[in-house]
Amino acid sequence: MTKLNIYLAVILIICGLGIVTSQHEARKLFILLEKEQELADQLAIEWNQLLLEQRTWAMHGHVEKIARGKLDMTVPASLNIQVILPDHASSRLYKEFP
Repeated sequence: MTKLNIYLAVILIICGLGIVTSQHEARKLFILLEKEQELADQLAIEWNQLLLEQRTWAMHGHVEKIARGKLDMTVPASLNIQVILPDHASSRLYKEFP
């Protein structure tokens, strides 16, 4: 009977250590998860800021200012602008296959 009690006590200690170890590992993983979520939030904020910056740089006024100032570009006279329309065959293709 004593051997059985010792055997059960050893099993109980091993189970207790297993529980403590698994709880410790779960806490470490939870802390890691929180850090990764915080990093994801920071990256989302940075991504939104970059999108805003991209929209700002792509605004018509900004592009036109750079084109006029740095590239010495001007809007052509209306006589020099030609509008090319697609022929009927290609326009049907676009209508049939959106």
